[in-house]
Amino acid sequence: MSGRTVTEYLNPGQGMFYRAGDTLASARTEYQDAELVDTSAFGRVLLLDGVTQVAERWEYRYHEPLVHLAMLAHPEPRRVLVIGGGDGGVLREVLRHRAVERVDFAELDPAVVSFSREHLACVHAGAFDDGRVAFHYGDGRAFVENSSRTYDVVVMDMTDPLGPSRFLYTREFFSEVRARLSGPQAVFAMHGESPAARPAAFACIGATLRAVFARVDTALSFVPMYGTLWGFRYASDAGGPAAMDPARVDAMVNARLASRPALISGALWPALFAPDPLIAEAQAHPDGRVITDAEPDFPDVFDPKEGRS
Repeated sequence: MSGRTVTEYLNPGQGMFYRAGDTLASARTEYQDAELVDTSAFGRVLLLDGVTQVAERWEYRYHEPLVHLAMLAHPEPRRVLVIGGGDGGVLREVLRHRAVERVDFAELDPAVVSFSREHLACVHAGAFDDGRVAFHYGDGRAFVENSSRTYDVVVMDMTDPLGPSRFLYTREFFSEVRARLSGPQAVFAMHGESPAARPAAFACIGATLRAVFARVDTALSFVPMYGTLWGFRYASDAGGPAAMDPARVDAMVNARLASRPALISGALWPALFAPDPLIAEAQAHPDGRVITDAEPDFPDVFDPKEGRS
């Protein structure tokens, strides 16, 4: 494939690359540059400021664990908040659940939603047009802080904790999210960085969630579009997905979802929560600490734009 090589660093000593062909669409939003490129490895890929956000091929390895492990852990998730996720992948997976009555969708950049709506139907699958979705454009933290609603599940699909987004990874913000949960079985789900590529960040997110919530479960999935093993965290005060019985998972998937996921099943469930030694190694990282508004910087989150080409 002719074109350019997209190179991104996961940390100063490790990264990934793939070949990109034609630029299929591009736009300059108020906040960032959006570009859709064609690739042989991943199909269509959305780049924001030159950094990979979502890819057509295998994106379910990120979106499905992030969403379904939390949604299935709740007995009846009717009210859901999605923070970020402008490509629509998380929204698509949330809306598979028949019990869902309302989704508040809080996204900073409406132009990214418009761009994705037009060019990434392979990811959102029409989710933006579902009547259960209420759109709220602006800062996700401000939306949570100013809201009086409560939610059965909150899913945060944010960029890495760099710049302004790092204030959505602090103890203070997690406390605000906890206040918006509908009860002890409500679940907050978020990505947890990579225990292999960014172990200190992985440790910090875990420590910060445990400083606020009574229970924090951890799952792992290899995500090709991010080039590494990726972590997911599920925080609650009582319920959690890790201990769920695999047979019960299959029964719940059949009963509660409008269509079966590609990845999530009872057979795979124990593997997602298996005690991989990478988890213990990363969580013991000496730089792991509680992230606060006063000290929001993560020790090993590396800006992928430093390695783009």
